[in-house]
This record gives sequence, structure tokens and C-alpha cells, in this order.
Amino acid sequence: MEKMKDAPVPEGEEPKSAAETVDEVLKTEVKQSTFLMNVVLQPSRNNSGKATASVAAHVRDLEQKLERSELQGDVMQEELAAIKMKAEEAEAACNKELELLRKKSQEQDEKLATLMALFGAKAS
Repeated sequence: MEKMKDAPVPEGEEPKSAAETVDEVLKTEVKQSTFLMNVVLQPSRNNSGKATASVAAHVRDLEQKLERSELQGDVMQEELAAIKMKAEEAEAACNKELELLRKKSQEQDEKLATLMALFGAKAS
């Protein structure tokens, strides 16, 4: 490992980090070690596979939840648009009815003014 660490670096390349040097030594010189192969390397692969499957299942679950949320959002947008339309129609109907009431009130005021003018003229 010291030889690899102290080896000259070719032009244009960066020197290897300590981790890269250790990794290379383990790959070349300790490749025959059954201890490393059986005890260290195998469980990490199994755990990695389990973790990957767990993460993939979690990602699928989150994607499904996101899709449901988007669908619910779309439905809510449609319901909101329908409610707004009904509110606008109700407001228009109220405004129309208010205008009719104003006209009737004005007509009543005119009739009352006419009656008062008639009674006022006769009383004099």
C-alpha cells in the first residue's frame, strides 16, 4: 500500500485518495480472503438489496399517494368551479329580484305621491 501511495502520478491525473488506494489494495492483494468475501461483503450486499427493495416500495407508496392527491385536487377544482358557477347564478338572480323590488317600490312611491296630491288638493 505504501508503494501505491508513493508511486509517481502521471501527468494530467490527480493523485489517488487514501480511500481509493485502500480499495485498490483490497481488490488486488486481499482478493483471496474468504473472511472479507463471506463476512464483510456478503451481508452488505444482502442489506443493500433489502434496503433497495424497501426504498422502492416506499417510493411506489409515495407515488400512489401523490397520484391520489392529484386526482383529489382535480376533483376539488371541478367542484369549486361548479360552486362558483352556482354562486354567480344565485347572485345574478338576487340582483334581478332586487331590481324588480326597487321598481315596485318606486311605483308604490309614485302612487302614494299621486294619492297624497289628490287628497291634498281636495282638502284645500
